This record gives sequence, C-alpha cells and structure tokens, in this order.
Amino acid sequence: MMQASKQNRRRIVAALRTTNHRMHIESQVNQMHMTGKTLIVLGAVFTVGLGTASTVIATTQNAVVTKNGETQKLYMLTSDDTSDILKSAGVRAGHGDLVLRSTNAQGSIEVNVRTAYPVDVLADGSTKQVTAHFGDTVRDVLQEAGVALGPVDTVNVPLDQPVTENTKLRICRNHIVTVKADGVSTQVVAATDTPAQQAVQRAGVTLSKEDELAEGTDQTITVNRVTYKDEVLSETIPFETVTEEDDGLLVGESQVKAAGTNGSKKVVRRTKFVNGKAASTSVVSTEVVKNAVDRVVVKGTKERPQEAEESRSAESSSASSQQSANGLSYSRVLTGKCTAYTGGGVTATGVSAAVGRVAVDPNEIPYGTRLYIASPDGSYVYGYAVAADTGGFVYSSSTMADLYMDTQAECENFGRRTMNIYILD
Repeated sequence: MMQASKQNRRRIVAALRTTNHRMHIESQVNQMHMTGKTLIVLGAVFTVGLGTASTVIATTQNAVVTKNGETQKLYMLTSDDTSDILKSAGVRAGHGDLVLRSTNAQGSIEVNVRTAYPVDVLADGSTKQVTAHFGDTVRDVLQEAGVALGPVDTVNVPLDQPVTENTKLRICRNHIVTVKADGVSTQVVAATDTPAQQAVQRAGVTLSKEDELAEGTDQTITVNRVTYKDEVLSETIPFETVTEEDDGLLVGESQVKAAGTNGSKKVVRRTKFVNGKAASTSVVSTEVVKNAVDRVVVKGTKERPQEAEESRSAESSSASSQQSANGLSYSRVLTGKCTAYTGGGVTATGVSAAVGRVAVDPNEIPYGTRLYIASPDGSYVYGYAVAADTGGFVYSSSTMADLYMDTQAECENFGRRTMNIYILD
C-alpha cells in the first residue's frame, strides 16, 4: 500500500508539471496576441487525468465584458474563447459590430463590443453613408468619409460629439464675404448659396427699399445708397401749322385764318442719386395745362388769268405802284432769305421782342414799317409784322429779315427760307 501511494504521488506531480507547462505556453500565446485590440479565439481547455480515477483539472479565468460603455465582470470561466465569453455575459455582437479583445495587468480578459450603425454624411451636393461604431465622434466619421473641412466650413453637429444611430451630418461650405457700405468694410462668414441681402444684414448694415447691391467677383458686396428727387417743370407745347385750300383765292395767294398759340404742360422729372451723385433722370408724369391751338393758313387754288399774271409781274417791278395780295394793299414786295430767332430781350426800337416784331436792315426797311410775311408758295405764313429791330446779319450776310418766334424748336423748324415780305400801305 505504501508503494502504491508513492506511485500515485509521482503521477500527480507529473500531471501538475505537464499542466503548468501548458499553462505557461498559453500565457506566452496570450502575451503575443493580446497586445493590440485584436479579436483572438483560443483553443480548447486543457485537461489532465489524475490517477486511475481520471480526476480532471480545468483552467479557469476571469473576464471583463463591455458593450457600448456598460461593463460586467465574469469569474471562473472554463473557456477563454471570445464567443464563449460573450455568450456567458449574455452579449450578442451583430453584423459589423467592432469586437476588441485584450488582457489587462491582472491577467483578466477584456472584451469590448461597440455596436455598428450607419451615418449619412451630406457634403458638396452628395450623400455618403459610412459605418460608425459606438463612441465614434463626428470628427472620426468625417475622416472615415474622406470629407475635409475648410477653415470656415461648419457641421450641424459639434466635431467632438459622439454620433448615434441615424445621425445625419450636413457640411456647409462657407466663405468670407466683405460687405462695403457707407465707407466701412465688414467681413462676415456666409454659406456659398447665401443671398447677398442676407449677408449684408449679417454684417449689421440696414437697407432701405431703394438701395442697390453690387456683387463683385472677389467675394465683395457693395451697398449703393439710392435716393430720388422730383422736380416740377413747365414746358411749352408748340403749335402746329395746318394748311387749308380755298378756291376763292388765286393760286399763290394765302391768308392766315388763325394765328395759332402755344400750349403748356407740367412735367415731373425724377433724378436718381447713387451715393449722393446724380446718376440718371427720367420723366415720371406729364400733365397738359393748356392745349396748343393750331395756326391755320388758307391757300388759294383758283387759277390766275394770264393777263392778270402778266399785269401782276409788271406791277411787282414798280416799287411805287399800288398792289394787293390776300386782300391786303401793299406798295412793294421783297423776296429773299429769312432766318428766325428767339430768347426775348429789348429791340433796337425799345420795345420787347415778341412774335410779329422782326429784325431788318433799317436802310432797306425803315423801323415801324408794317409788313406781311409769307413763303412765295404760301406753304408757310408768318403773317403780320412790324420792323422793330436791327438784324445781326446786316453787315455779314444777305439775309433780308430775322423773324422772332416763341421757341427754339420753332426756330429750328423754320431754319433759313425764301420768303416774300410785303410792304403794307
């Protein structure tokens, strides 16, 4: 019996030595493979038979299992397989979940499970979906998505905030805008698609409804202050000359049926000022105050007898003979070029310049001479007039008379024409 006891003790010692050797090997393997966060699945548990009774000695270990920040400890585990450890902890790792395993300083196994979930990243007009894990921050996700942020770009979630399931990240591309207003430049951060008016308001600039914005190619917005000023003016409406035919008058004869009068209108002109400087002027309204009355000239259509025509020609050559035209008695008729002038003032005879008071060469037509002036064909009738002024043409041209008119437009319309000047009796 004593001999048998010694033999059993030797078998137990040998078994223990073998077991210790294998545990030493396991320790070395753990040290080699557990240094990084790597999923390691170990082999089966070693068992050693002791004596004829086949006594089993199993290795036991402790573990710390963490899932999404919640930790639990397990003791006296008979298997160090990661799947078995998670099963013992009642923790399930889904598809895409991150499982990290390591060994702490006390020799316990640490298994960290981080749940995977998709995160949408909207940037530069497109959406990219990346897989994030529990604990990942917005910064981590953007790096995973390959999205780089500019110096003034913004994200709808803080960069250091952990993402959660169904998180949607939106990147806003921004740039610096310079707003120029009232001599001051202000820089603001605005999104690429920010309206100019919103950027200006962000700069603290108040806009009126008339102000205008000018956007430059260098990310500048200039505020142009716009004001308007209205001016009320009175303008002349020139009368027009209308010709009527009368078979009671001979061809070449004409009469002024109505002298004609100018009208007037009230015109409102609006001037636009940009930053205090006049930029443009436009007419905003026109109101007729007085209508113009047409000058009506009656033109003869009756054929002149041949004898009378010859007699008229003969009489025209005699300055002293009595003649008549358009029912008027005149001593002679002068035919030559006439011009027109306006502008008011006082004539050489001391009276005010007015329609019907014409400038002549007093050596040819004395002051005070009554006149009747019309074109030879009767198409233009100036009408009755009196020699009241000296024309500036006396020493420089062959002009016969300068006819006074109310407006510059009438003068320009008249120009320089051949006219008959009848010296009335």
